[in-house]
Amino acid sequence: MSSTELQQLAADIEAGRSPTVWFTDAAVGIDQGRSGKLIEIADPTEPDHLRVKPAGSSDTLAFSPTELTLTKPARRRTTHQRHHTSAETASLFDL
Repeated sequence: MSSTELQQLAADIEAGRSPTVWFTDAAVGIDQGRSGKLIEIADPTEPDHLRVKPAGSSDTLAFSPTELTLTKPARRRTTHQRHHTSAETASLFDL
């Protein structure tokens, strides 16, 4: 995460917003691509100074800028979606 992005996030928090961030593969204990809300930016001299509440959790955890991104990952297709062809989908509507 760049210093410009961190400045924008700090401005968002100051304005009372909790911006959405996504976890990178560098995040320990959190799946890559999972989202969370940035709650606070603590003392930047601390390595893990970004306080994030992961989606589905009531805990606020500390992360470094390398563990987070503002880029929303592409949606993963499920196995169910991959096995249907357009012909199969079309036949469902022809019933």
